[in-house]
Parts: sequence; structure tokens; C-alpha cells
Amino acid sequence: MRIEKRSTWAQRIWIENDILLRTGKTNQWFIDYYGEPPRASSRDWRPWEGGVFIHYIGSFLSFSPDNEEECQTKIADIWKSHTLFQDVGDIEYNFLVCPHGTVYEGRGYERGEANGGASIQVGNPTVGYRFVGRNTGFYSIQGMLAKNDAPTSAMLTSMRELIYHLRYELGSTRRAGPYLLPHSAGGWDTECPGERLSPYAKNGSDIDPEAPRDSGGRPVPPRPDPVLRIIPREGWGARAPRDVARVPASERTGFVVHYSAANPDQTVRAIQNYHMDSNGWWDIGYNFLVDRAGRLYEGRGWQNEGAHTKGYNRTHIAVCFIGEDGDATAAAKRAIRSLYEATNDRIGKTLSTTYHSALGSTACPGNDLRAWVRAGMPTDGLAEVDWGAGTPGLTRSVASQQQAVNSLGHTPELVVDGIFGPKTEAGVKWLQGKVGVDADGIWGPLTEAAYRAYIGVGNSTNGLTSIRTVASQQSAVNRLGYTPELAVDGIFGPRTEAGVKWLQGRVGVAADGLWGPDTERAYADRTGDTAYSDGGLTTIRPVTYQQSAVNRLGYTPELAVDGIFGPRTEAGVKWLQGRVGVAADGLWGPDTDAAYAHFSDGARLTVDGEFGPRTVMATQQAIGVSADGIWGTESKRGLQRHLNTWADAGLVVDGDIGTATVKAMQQHLNRMTGAGLTIDGGWGAGTTEALQRALNRGKF
Repeated sequence: MRIEKRSTWAQRIWIENDILLRTGKTNQWFIDYYGEPPRASSRDWRPWEGGVFIHYIGSFLSFSPDNEEECQTKIADIWKSHTLFQDVGDIEYNFLVCPHGTVYEGRGYERGEANGGASIQVGNPTVGYRFVGRNTGFYSIQGMLAKNDAPTSAMLTSMRELIYHLRYELGSTRRAGPYLLPHSAGGWDTECPGERLSPYAKNGSDIDPEAPRDSGGRPVPPRPDPVLRIIPREGWGARAPRDVARVPASERTGFVVHYSAANPDQTVRAIQNYHMDSNGWWDIGYNFLVDRAGRLYEGRGWQNEGAHTKGYNRTHIAVCFIGEDGDATAAAKRAIRSLYEATNDRIGKTLSTTYHSALGSTACPGNDLRAWVRAGMPTDGLAEVDWGAGTPGLTRSVASQQQAVNSLGHTPELVVDGIFGPKTEAGVKWLQGKVGVDADGIWGPLTEAAYRAYIGVGNSTNGLTSIRTVASQQSAVNRLGYTPELAVDGIFGPRTEAGVKWLQGRVGVAADGLWGPDTERAYADRTGDTAYSDGGLTTIRPVTYQQSAVNRLGYTPELAVDGIFGPRTEAGVKWLQGRVGVAADGLWGPDTDAAYAHFSDGARLTVDGEFGPRTVMATQQAIGVSADGIWGTESKRGLQRHLNTWADAGLVVDGDIGTATVKAMQQHLNRMTGAGLTIDGGWGAGTTEALQRALNRGKF
């Protein structure tokens, strides 16, 4: 499949002088920076659950380009509208197909933001129903057509070939799901993709490709991934850890297999929420996780102490299969075995293999995985594991480091091959000298923060700025001798703000109370410390992003997106925080960022105390039954099973929602969200409101 890279249309970017003056950048900077390969999103991305949404340009003026240069100029204009005027940080579409049939890369195989947010119900009575985030689970393909333009045969052919490529030719972490939908699907308030293109935006149409078949006419199963890419924490929408504890490789002796004993469609984020909110742990307990398709997810990674097996959290690396006994597929087992071999390579020695119930009194990981581990974890072949994610201390992949070095003008350019050899190390040291950090060749948090500050992305409309967690800032203030010492509680109140300003004065930067890259560098210069000493890195969004996010959730009157954090913006952020279910302190930290991301991609339930169809469907999704909106016996049994698994309720699974089941649910809601419900066994409006808030936050 030929796809024209971003650099082809980025050459057509043209920025007005007032914007160049305001940003302090040249037009060539925009061409170079946005002509680079797509950057990974910091949001959850699971395209295998959904599929593809079809879009169009939608203008009243016909788009009838005479040549490819006109198509490329149009894409550059779309990019400018999205990036500079709609505050989304980049072009929103994954791919664009012009009337000549040329396919252009937008965000490519990374998550896009064109599909409108929220979630949509997919499925059928045979396979069941579920909610999938419109951007979380779907690629976006724009047909470059105006309202009244008819799609050309070349465009339709290329769309069909592109959808085939996304469904059947990619690895499991990037493969598109089976659904083909118009942007307007699910009642979304838009005419897109218009009368001319909508008939094609559905399963069974001329652009919906058939699955590949063998000589006997049977569907060909997906090929096993030759390389298993570990989905990084940002790829599944992880919350920031409250703390970390490093473990040297010399202490590692074993590799232990677990299972989640629950719905195999459960998200990694839901497991993390349970571990942090119900169990009170720092983070998700496992080092890695694997799903039925053999996709690997980064949990605590290779270098951190886990919370998975009492007495063995430092000595053993734990991998958890997401599912119940008997759910583990050949692909899942292949991924676990491949991860084990990669772990041995990473640690530098052969670890023993075991399972949870061999080290403690538990049924985990079930009979099937237990027997498999005892048999030596046999598999039909192994896969290479991409260490780009799951490599502790690595802020960005090696390929991304190489691209960053090249973007700053290193000569000769590095080959972007993902291999960290002497030339790449020298290039990273060169970059570090250019951005003003110690040239040690290790791309850690200080290098990341300094690089982002140098190129200005930390101040862009959608940029993330690396800072310390509040608890880490409090520890740093205390370390320099502040009296009386701050309570290290992670709450940024007036005393913490005063302490940070005091520290900034000590280290010689502007005392504004905001711990950004300048403060981090100055503190590191003074102490020799880095954020990785206690794992306290987090992110904060620029003010323009916060203002746009508040507006996107329906705040009235809308905030001016001017980048000024005044009383109205603070009030808007507090309103948003209340809407997404976190403490309304007006500070956009990691908890707010993660909660907003989950809420904006989720069901967005109205908290009204009504257990109506949409709340029923969201509850069904959370407990692992078909989300059909009918609260019948199977759903009630599913609720009881869910509470038995995640709240240790000990309920009889009989479908009778009596006092005992409701009390267990109320206790679970209190533990997970601090709902403050009275445990009375009565399912009234207050309990439903607490349930709706928990579902919006992904904490049920």
C-alpha cells in the first residue's frame, strides 16, 4: 500500500506573519517539525476494537484539483485549521484520499482526533454489543470532497485498498477493527460525509473489502506479529503512579504468570483503577499485561517493584493475562513466552518461570495457564519484543530520539533505524549540548523537557510539559531545607506553592510557583538529582488546551482561548474537574488529564440518578456482558460476578439483585470513588448517581 508521507504536503505549509511573530518561529520550522513522522498520542488507542470512520471536506465550494500540488496545498490548509485555529495540536485525520486516488498520511497509525469524541455502540445480537470510543477505537479517513462532489472511482478504489491494509496487513496493536461507519453514525450532529459518500461508509459497500481467503475459500487468520510492540502506558491511558521503587537487575530471580480472573475485554486502565483506588496501591500491580490477541502492555515495566505476589514483588517480574481460566489463546501464550525471553535478555540472566499459585494460596492463574507454565511454556515460535516501550528511563523510543536529533540539524543525519549505536549516542549527546542539559547520551526526563522547551512544543496548543508530581515537588522543597517541612501528600495548596517559590529563589529561577523545565534544570544543577530518583514525573497541559477542553465539554459562556489563566479559566477548570470526577482544585495535573481523557472518550453519562438505557449499557460494558440496554437476568448475574471478582463480595450468582448485592455495590463505589454512600442496600437515585460518576471515570 503506497501512502504519501506527511513531508509531501508539509512542504505546502504557509504561516501568516503575525503567527510567526507571536510564536517566534520561522515558516521553515513548521514545515520541518510537522513534516516529521506522526508522533504518538498520549491518549488511549485501541483501533482493533472499532474500525474506520469516513469523512469529507464538506465545503460548499467544489474541490476539483488539477494536480497533486493542489491536493497537497489543501491538506496543508486543513492542517493549519486544525493545528492553529481549532487547538487540536495537529491535523485530526489519520489519512486523506484525494480525487486522484493518492493516499496521504495525516496522523497515520497513531491515534487521531477527527471522529468527535465520546463513544458509540457497535456489535450485533450474535457477537453482543459494546461501547467503543469514537477516537479511541477508530481510524479516520477523509475523502477530499466538497458537499456536492461525487467520489471518483480512483478515490473509492484507494479507500478500499487502504481499509484492507488497515484491517489485514498491520500488526495487532495497529490493526483496524471490522466496522465501517460514516462520521454521522451514532447520532453525531453532522452531515459528514455527505449524501455522495455516505452510501459507501458502511459494511457491505464497494469500499468494504473482503477478508483474505485461502485456496479453499476459508478466511485466512491474522498473521502472528513478527515483532511484539509493547503498548506504552500512554497508549492505554495510564494514570501517573503515586510513587515507584526501583529494583536492580541483580535482584531479579523469577518470572511469574498471573491472570485477571475477569472479563477478557476489561481494559488495562480499569485494572489500574482497581489496584490504585480499591487496593490503595501506588500503581497497577503487574509489570506487564497481555490480552487474548497477544498484545503486550507496559505496567510497572522491567525496573520497578511490583505489587503482584506477596514476598516476591522485588525478585519477580509479573505478567498478567487479561481474562479467565481457559481464555488464554495461542497468541497470548506466544506473547508471554516471548516477553519471558526478552526479559532474560534485558536482565542479563535466565530467570526461573513460575505461576502465582506456586508462590501463594490462590487459584491464579487458573488451571490452563498453570499447566502450560509447568510444561515449560511451549509455543509455536517466538516473536521479537520491541523494547521501545517498557524500557525504564527511556522517555521516547530510539527511532524518535534519532528523528529528534535530525530535526535540530545534526550532520550527517542519523539513520532512523531504532538501533542505539555509537552514532546515535553521539547524536543524542550533541542534542543535549544544544538544548542545555548534561551530555550523558541518556534521553531521560530532563532531556525530554529541555528538548520540548527548545522546540517550543511545550507551549504549543496541544503540548505536554514534563514536570514533577506534586509529591515530588514537596520532597524536593524539603530536601533543600525548607522549614517547617511540607507534608508530602500530593496536594498543591498555598503552603506547597510558597515552598516551590522559595525553592525557585534558592536555585535562581523566576519564583512563579510553577515547576517547569527551567526549575527542573536548575534544581538538578544544584542537587545532581533528577525526577527519576523518585519516579515523580507528570505532565500538565498548556492553558490554551485547558480552555479548549473546558469548552468542548459544554461550559457556558465559552472561555476565550487566549492562553491566560485568569479567574474565569480557573472556574472553568474547576467545573470540568467536577464533571469528570476529580478534586476541583483548578490545577490541571495528571489526575485531571487522565480523567478528562477517559471521560471525553467514554459514555459521558448525565449524572441524574436515572438508571436509563444509556446508564444500563455503560454498566453492562463495565461488567462484561452484552451492552444491549436491557437489564435482564444475565446482566444482573454479570453484576454479581463483577462484584465477587473486584469487591470480594461473596455473592450467590443468581440474578436476584437483593439487599446483599446492592450493599456490595455501594461498598465498592465508596472504595473506588469515595462516593460516601450509606450502606443500606437500597438502590435509589443517590446510588445510581454514584454509579454514573464511577462509570464516567472508568472506576467501576
